[in-house]
Amino acid sequence: MGTQLQLTAGVPGVPRSSTLSARDRGSIIPRPHCPPRTKPYHRPEASLRQRLLTGLTLFAAACSAEPAAMTIGDVTFTESELFGLSDSRRAQLAEITAYGLAASRDELALKLAPIVEAAMDAALLTQFAAERALEATGVDDEQLRAHYLTNPALELTVRHVLFFSERWRPASHREAAREKADAAIARLGAGEGFPEVAAELSEEPGAEGRQGLLQPGREGSWVSEFWTAAVALEPGEISAVTETQYGFHVLRLEDREIVSFEEARPTVVAQVAALIGSNGAPAAGASIDEARESGTVVPQSDIASVERDFEDRTFRWSTALGFASGLTTAQVKEAARSALGATEQLATIARGELRELAPLLQTAYPITFGGEG
Repeated sequence: MGTQLQLTAGVPGVPRSSTLSARDRGSIIPRPHCPPRTKPYHRPEASLRQRLLTGLTLFAAACSAEPAAMTIGDVTFTESELFGLSDSRRAQLAEITAYGLAASRDELALKLAPIVEAAMDAALLTQFAAERALEATGVDDEQLRAHYLTNPALELTVRHVLFFSERWRPASHREAAREKADAAIARLGAGEGFPEVAAELSEEPGAEGRQGLLQPGREGSWVSEFWTAAVALEPGEISAVTETQYGFHVLRLEDREIVSFEEARPTVVAQVAALIGSNGAPAAGASIDEARESGTVVPQSDIASVERDFEDRTFRWSTALGFASGLTTAQVKEAARSALGATEQLATIARGELRELAPLLQTAYPITFGGEG
């Protein structure tokens, strides 16, 4: 007897429990017309539709694994992501991405250290020239000390409350920040403690733990508007709202001390050299090695100015281009693409300034194109 087949699915006209021989199934389930088999059975080739689907699947897989057209550190861009960008625009995107990686990983000071080193070298050469100028004119330390007594340097200890609102912010943002500063002054005037108000309100990173207390500073340590407001105060006195490039501050002077001549000497040298006609230019023919070997000391205010300038520049670049500490690699990549096309003036300026740092950025995060090594 032929093989029996138990039907489990309903077939029109046949009871569900019926059993049919293999020979009889053809009378119930239509079978396509085929010529009699005269050769051994072979599986028919896949239909055209199946082959198209298979091809599309393989194509999609290939696209998903599209090779990198440009790599910056561990950020990669495929050719499709760079489509339409000229070589120069691709290079600019690479520079922006490299900067973004450094900013996101808090490595700007490390990766861009040569910028600070070059500025420090320039300050050292200028100070070395001032020392030489005094030596050439016979000015000694006794004369420097006498000059210093007429205008001694001060070191100030200050607490402050800061509400961030850089000058490029919209007017509404600036006004809101100023109103916060006015409200802080009102609370202080009502008798609340400055440390407590600073800890609660100040937007400066770390202000809560320090209660707004800054490291003691000398002229040049802070931006000029801040120093001018602080030096005008008596200990314990609170300032009016003070505007700087960072936003709006409320200050209280904690202490004021006179800096010893020995500490202030580098500054006095620079001041007196200017008075006798030295233009502060590096000494003719002097090398940086010679300046270092001379033991020349750069004024603390000049060092602080170099550091602050670097911090200001990197803050401006990061803000204009949309980078911040803690961004993931994917977020850096997306921010870099947005920054490349940003039309705001600050973004345009930042991109131009980064072009000057291209060799430095490429050293920090190697940039390769296509199959380059």
